[in-house]
Amino acid sequence: RGRAVIHPSTSGTMSAELTKTIADKVMNMQTPTPEETLAYFNSELQKRICFLDGGMGTRIQAEKFEEEDYRGDRFTDRQPGDKDLKGNNDLLCITKPEIITHIHQEYLEAGSDIIETNTFNGTSTSQADYKMEHIVFECNKQAAILAKKATAEVTKKDPTRPRFVAGAIGPTSRTLSVSPSVEDPSFRNVTWDELVEAYMEQTKALVEGGVDMLMIETVFDTQNCKAAIFAVDEYFERAGTPRLPLMLSATIVDSSGRTLSGQTIEAFIISVSHCNPFTIGINCALGADLMRPFYETLSKYWKGWCHVYPNAGLPNAMGGYDETPQSFSDSLAPWGVDGLLNIVGGCCGTFPSHIKATVDRLLPIPPRELPEEKTGANKFMHLSGLEPLYVDPSVIKFVNVGERCNLMGSAKFKKLISNSDWDGALEVAQAQVENGANVLDFNMDADLIDSQSAMGKFLRLCVTDPGVARLPFMIDSSKWHVVEEGLKTCQGKCIVNSISLKAGEAEFLHQAKLCKRYGAAVVVMAFDEEGQAADEPNKVRICERAYKLLIEKVDFAPEDIIFDCNVLTIATGLPEHNNYGIDFINAVEKLHESCPYASFSGGISNLSFSFRGNNELREAMHSVFLYHAIPKGLNMSIVNAGMLPIYTDLDDKMKELCEA
Repeated sequence: RGRAVIHPSTSGTMSAELTKTIADKVMNMQTPTPEETLAYFNSELQKRICFLDGGMGTRIQAEKFEEEDYRGDRFTDRQPGDKDLKGNNDLLCITKPEIITHIHQEYLEAGSDIIETNTFNGTSTSQADYKMEHIVFECNKQAAILAKKATAEVTKKDPTRPRFVAGAIGPTSRTLSVSPSVEDPSFRNVTWDELVEAYMEQTKALVEGGVDMLMIETVFDTQNCKAAIFAVDEYFERAGTPRLPLMLSATIVDSSGRTLSGQTIEAFIISVSHCNPFTIGINCALGADLMRPFYETLSKYWKGWCHVYPNAGLPNAMGGYDETPQSFSDSLAPWGVDGLLNIVGGCCGTFPSHIKATVDRLLPIPPRELPEEKTGANKFMHLSGLEPLYVDPSVIKFVNVGERCNLMGSAKFKKLISNSDWDGALEVAQAQVENGANVLDFNMDADLIDSQSAMGKFLRLCVTDPGVARLPFMIDSSKWHVVEEGLKTCQGKCIVNSISLKAGEAEFLHQAKLCKRYGAAVVVMAFDEEGQAADEPNKVRICERAYKLLIEKVDFAPEDIIFDCNVLTIATGLPEHNNYGIDFINAVEKLHESCPYASFSGGISNLSFSFRGNNELREAMHSVFLYHAIPKGLNMSIVNAGMLPIYTDLDDKMKELCEA
């Protein structure tokens, strides 16, 4: 519920009957169902390039409105200390509605298939800058109604080409991933929960106003975008209605090819693809020429429809934009010729004349064809920090998860956190990156420590360190509220460690659904209502049950499931413990066949716990264990990166003893 099928159909063109149904709804100020909207575009985008509108903000600036225009008749009672409202373009939906409708119509007449509502700053978070939080709901709903009026009028002139409204959801003026304080990199001036609440209010208003889809745009911080996605999904789940098609648009700030918060476009795709967006694209900051290499990367790695709406070049010394309609369309024409475009429009500095020139130039050019869906050997887990990590078995045989940022596993790290030595703790994370960790595990569970507070503060610190933040994070806790605290902090695609059937199916499914909504992969422990699985049959039974539940009840991507089949301690003196290592390896081998595309992990240090204090022997045992487990399907593990000896370097006698 709340999701529409978004993958394009290849069954043929759209029926004239359904086009007429959609057009009739648009002309009557109604909203087509998500399935109808998606079916229309899935058909049209196989036949032609489709078009967005241009830069609403710069188009409004051309009207040269003054303070009294923004205030209109409604907000004339200005009190001492009130802020100027000039520049609050969203407010014009209330004070200058006829102008906003006229601008929408200009873009539609120029050829736009989709126009965006005038709600770029339509959250209470952004409106707080003007002390206008109280008009947020009204402003967004009115903006949607004005845009719908424009699409209705233009569709009446040509019902064979219905027009659509995307509710614009901007990035806000605050960021979850970057500190505004030079003195404290862990400080934030907004929380995840505050942003989710603000985005939910905006979403509700836009939907009630009748928008046909939603556009989360100009994303300079992926964590803000994830909060918006979370809010949208939460709204539609509570409403009990199918989610509207969702468009996501990142902003690459310069030639580094990264967002303001440091992510590459590949990492961005991985971080947000859990929401099954209708399109992913790039907008703002750059002109078409500078944006092209990053858009090419997007069109290569995103398997769905792509969109792009560049600025009319870079801003000049006066803050204006110099590209003419001719030069703007000339810049985009080679993109079309090279088969890169699905949906195209303009951002800052692009007027209706820019859109018309672009439509005239690109409409005859065939659209970008979709890449093939990933199947079989190409179906593997994708993770991200600032950069992507593809757990492709043909490339990466084993993922090292650094274990030293774990209060239960490192006395040094625990002391640093207990003493609030955050810089020292960060050095531990940095050392693991240098020692070759592919993923970093974070666990703050310990007596006398506020685990939730410690997890939040330390991860906010880590995400501001480019060397540490480039890796995906594993959020490790037995306390669900601590896991959520970590997920609310990280812009990349994380791993949750862990969930299990220990508390029953209902709790397991609840946590799994939340993991999916946050966009995380998940470690599933081999626990159920009867306890921990120790032998091979129970490991297999519990994991197969969990796999089936995740696939059938949650629609969880199988490649995002990681099983921890419980590495238990051997050589304890109890005979029944002697086969624990073999049972683990055999269980992994069987599950590798019965649970396609899943990954397998384990806490290897548990194996040798009987020999604590004898580090040389312990590391040798770990090396031998991995040597035999990896070929059977174990492809990741929490280890002390840099401390594992190579199997072939071990003394023959040591290998013989470990393998006995």
